[in-house]
Amino acid sequence: IRRVPHEFKIACLETIKALFPADCNPFYAGFGNRDTDEISYLKVGIPLGKIFIINPKGEIVVNRSLDTKSYTSMHALVNGMFPPTSSSEQEDFNSWNFWKLPPSAIDI
Repeated sequence: IRRVPHEFKIACLETIKALFPADCNPFYAGFGNRDTDEISYLKVGIPLGKIFIINPKGEIVVNRSLDTKSYTSMHALVNGMFPPTSSSEQEDFNSWNFWKLPPSAIDI
């Protein structure tokens, strides 16, 4: 059995990419936990500086150098890389109103 997981991953990512117009790359960044993930992401056009490999210690390696060691710094990195988009939602359907439990009835 050949152990080349990146070939399968590349095929899957290329299939997804083919769903989009040729001049559009749907992949902005990639997270993985193996060196082969970096190969896969490079193959589908993700820039090296936006490929994040999480090593066995839970540290994030970017461009083969240690970048982030804690959840807090990872949070800052992700928020900087993926800034929030403006969105509008109807108040009736926001998470709080949709999922909250109605108040319990109290007999007086």
